[in-house]
Order: sequence, then C-alpha cells, then structure tokens
Amino acid sequence: MEKVIKNVEYKKLVGELEGIIKNGQHQAVKAVDNTLVQTYWQVGERIVREELKYKDRADYEKQLINNLVIDLSVGKSLLYEVIQFYKKYPIFHTVCGKLSWSHYGLLIELSDNKERRFYEIKTINYSWSVRELRSQIKNKLYQKTDSKEIETTLKTSLPAIISIQNIFKPEYNLDFLNIAPNHLEKELEAKIISNIENFLKELGSDFMFLGRQVPIIIDNYKHFIDLVLFHRGIPCPILVDLKIGKLDSRDIGQMNKYINYYRYNRQYVSEADAIGLIICHEIGSEEVFYALGGLEEKIFVSKYKTKLPSEEKIRKVIREL
Repeated sequence: MEKVIKNVEYKKLVGELEGIIKNGQHQAVKAVDNTLVQTYWQVGERIVREELKYKDRADYEKQLINNLVIDLSVGKSLLYEVIQFYKKYPIFHTVCGKLSWSHYGLLIELSDNKERRFYEIKTINYSWSVRELRSQIKNKLYQKTDSKEIETTLKTSLPAIISIQNIFKPEYNLDFLNIAPNHLEKELEAKIISNIENFLKELGSDFMFLGRQVPIIIDNYKHFIDLVLFHRGIPCPILVDLKIGKLDSRDIGQMNKYINYYRYNRQYVSEADAIGLIICHEIGSEEVFYALGGLEEKIFVSKYKTKLPSEEKIRKVIREL
C-alpha cells in the first residue's frame, strides 16, 4: 500500500479533521444532555401531577417515591431531584438548553430564586463548567457581589437565557380534551378551540390565540392554517398545523411554504419572523432530522398525547436513559 506523504498540507488536513470530530463529539454529548434535561423535567412534572391528585392523603408523596424506587429501579435521590427540578422550573421554556443536568443539579439546591437565577445567568454568559459553577457557589460569589450589580445582571442578561428552542415543549399533554383515541383532525381542532384556555396554558406562558382555519391564497389556490397564535415574548406569529398521524416530510414542506407566505404578506414590521409548530401524534426522529435540515429555527415539531403516561411509561423512559 502506497504511503501518504505527511507534508504541511496533510498536517493541515489532520488538524481540520480533528476539529470536525471534536466538534461533532461535543454536539453529540450536548444533544444527549439536552434530552436528559427535557426527560427529567417531564418525569418531575408527571410525578408532581400525580401527587396533586392525592394531596389530601397524608404521606402520599413518601409512599409514591418509595414505590417508584422499587418499580423503576432508580435511586430515591434522583426522583427527589427531578421533583425539585420541576418545582424550581415549573415553566418549561425557562429551562435553558445551554445548561446540563449536572448544572441544574447544583442550581436546584439553592433556595433563593434570585441567587439561583444569578448563577444561572453567570454560567451561561461565561460558559462555566460544572466544576466552576460549584466553586463559585462554594466561594459565595452571590453574597460577595454588590446588590446593584446583582440587579443589573438579572435584568440585562435575562433575554439571553430565553431561546426560541426552549419555548416549545417536545411533547404536549392534551388529556383535558377528553377525546376518543381514534379521533379525526377536525375533531382534535374543535376540541382544542372549545378548550382554548387550557390549550394555551399547556403550551406555556405568553401564547395568545388569533384564529383557526386562517385562509391564505397562493397561486389562486386557497390554503387554510389550522391555528394561528402569537407569542408576546419573541414576539411573532406562531402557525400551528395539527396532525393525528405520523409526521411526514411533506408536512414540513407545507409549513415552510405557509410561514414564508406569512412573512411576506401578513407580518408587521414590529414582529419577528413567523414560526411554524407542527403538533402530531407520532414522530420519526430520522424523518424530522433530515426534513428539518436548515429549518430548525423556523419550524418546530412536537408530539401530543390525549392520555397521561402511565407509571410503566415513566419506568421505560428512565431505564432507557
């Protein structure tokens, strides 16, 4: 086999390839950790929701945790951590994708909301590692910082934390619709409209309802957007497409067409670019990955469930981590 000449150009190639590989590895680890944070938030939310159903029963939380420890084969400390995580961050979009679960493990130990937010912002702005964050908390940076500087930090850095990616949940619980399992898209839409207040609450804060079956005309053909919402925090229109089946790449192409039309014809100067949200019953991860290539900031895909996940489902999720 002919030996490759290891000249300057070759060394340059090796350097570039090493950079690509390291960056890819970093992104892969980050993606896995983001998924872990989202999963733990959902697990915490589900357990707290179960607790609230039996809040009048003494020691129910303790009994529930003890049972889940056995049935899920997980540590009791982890379950208490995910519960604490949800209670400290009850609104999903306040969970930042730039922070790992290990970061949050330190932050949720802080009882003061301002102190926790202070360290959260500092960690994001200065890219602190878990070790650095632990060191700053141990050295009481918050207590040593001037009160005016703390307030300035909290006010000026807040917008940098809220990202579009964290506004949309990976999964929405629509059990309040009380809809039959084999429902039609028109039935799903009608149920959402009749329960619009609960639907907006499930989406998160700052969502407003603007209309249903909103018509747009392209090449003299009339199309209808299932739901049009508005998000005050971005601020921008949110175009929603409801799908009762599995996501198809054509759904993403259609949504891309709609949001581009909206940007050119319906958008106000004061608004940010319109965003598409496809809410479907089933998602193929590879289908989404390849179909969304380059559109991740424009179109978001989420699942919906019309029935709360069972304890068996929670058990399966945690075991797969």
